Amino acid sequence: MHPTRGDLVRWVTLLQALLCLLVCGEPSADPSKQITKRLDPLVRTLEAVYAKSMAVALTGDLDAYWRFRTAASKDRPPTLTSERLPLLAQMLPPLDSLTFIRMEVTKDMARAQYRWPREDMLRYTVVVYRAEGGEWKIDSIAVKTDKISDPRDAEIMEELRRRAASAKPSN
Repeated sequence: MHPTRGDLVRWVTLLQALLCLLVCGEPSADPSKQITKRLDPLVRTLEAVYAKSMAVALTGDLDAYWRFRTAASKDRPPTLTSERLPLLAQMLPPLDSLTFIRMEVTKDMARAQYRWPREDMLRYTVVVYRAEGGEWKIDSIAVKTDKISDPRDAEIMEELRRRAASAKPSN
């Protein structure tokens, strides 16, 4: 018995349907959500975790500091000692002194971006949090810097700096 044209069409259609089920049926990655309001409860919660971790870091208590960090972050540079820990905390500004830009969130990860108040360059702090053991913990903190190369942008930043300086009350 030779297959007919109708049998071949049915087999091809069946194979396409099976392929579609296999591809479409796979679970997709968690969709991310973007938060742009600093007053969002999750942003406030995670900023509190950061603030507590920096307060503990200033004391030099490594064991207490690692309670705010993910297990994976312990194996990444910089290598911290109780002497270096306060130096790290002093180098990183409090988040409330930075401009909140946005937070990208999935089920078990949040990535927050903040802008530093600098006139001569664009500087950002990026804090990545991960849910670990039912708690949000800091996975990484990175500071990224981009020089302002466009002269027009530099002029705008200088004007903003002048306005901010003139708006401050004089003592």
